Amino acid sequence: MARRWISLAVILVIVLAIAFTLWRTWKHSEVHPNTEDAYVSGDVYSVSSRIPGTLLTVDVVENQEIRQGEVIATLDPRDADALVEEVETALGEARATLATRRADIEEKRAKSAANASRLDLARTNLTRYTELIRKNSIPRARYDDAVAAESVAAADLEASRKALAAKEAELGVAEQKVRVQEAHLKNARLSRSYCTITAIVDGSVSKLTATEGQVVAPGQPLCAVVPLSGTHIWVEANFKETELKRIRVGQPVTFRTDLNPDRVYTGRVEGISAGTGAAFALLPAENATGNWVKIVQRLPVRVAIDPASNKDASLRLGLSVHVEVDTLASPPETPVAAPARTAASTG
Repeated sequence: MARRWISLAVILVIVLAIAFTLWRTWKHSEVHPNTEDAYVSGDVYSVSSRIPGTLLTVDVVENQEIRQGEVIATLDPRDADALVEEVETALGEARATLATRRADIEEKRAKSAANASRLDLARTNLTRYTELIRKNSIPRARYDDAVAAESVAAADLEASRKALAAKEAELGVAEQKVRVQEAHLKNARLSRSYCTITAIVDGSVSKLTATEGQVVAPGQPLCAVVPLSGTHIWVEANFKETELKRIRVGQPVTFRTDLNPDRVYTGRVEGISAGTGAAFALLPAENATGNWVKIVQRLPVRVAIDPASNKDASLRLGLSVHVEVDTLASPPETPVAAPARTAASTG
């Protein structure tokens, strides 16, 4: 009989232990929602050529670590160099023409000034001869010569001024041609700089398709650079809609990868998607067909990775992870903007 009661007691203790364990697990999952439907995501920078050409060198290999500014590949620069030389020659000619136009303008200004002086002298002589002719002190012919000289000087001044205006207009055209050629030279040198293809971020070279001697077109992918640290990498965790009640932006997150389950990474909730995956699908589900079945939806939650926990850049894009959010921790408070005062408000 005693043995029977002991057996029942042991069974009861085991049942209570199992129930307590299940209750604690349920309670923990209630305040620490978790999911295995999560993966490491990140930025992928596609590297391509901006100009057409032939690849002269490919300076990287697949999976090579590369720093920002390091050379990935170079294009044959001969066509670009020829274009730069051609534009430099055209620019030199335009500047020479501009210098000639400026010299012509100085000459026309000097001639116009000389004609203005001649006109002043002719008018002075005409004034003097006018007084003398009234007194009959000079022959009429000398007065007529003074009138003619004044008219010729005025005509010469007008002609020189028109010639100066024409040269100044030509100067404007020459200056415009110089500016156009300078812009062409700037573009040619910029195109020449595109012959050297460099990395725009630190990262790892992936999807390398470039080979030496290959003819490439603008925008044709040559490789991809994948940064594996900083804000360029994050975790995309898909939580059930029933688990999002407690999740807030800023709450701490811990996660483990299937690659290294013993290592714990940390982060924080950075954002919650505005819609489920079905809402943004290319072909959304049609629920008004008469055979509707309720399915719990999932919303993507973006988790920012703590840089200190990923110093060695061990995370790789696409890794499966197990994510757990600590909803007991209060997210950082965001400052509330003061209400704007309207014109009708009084202090």
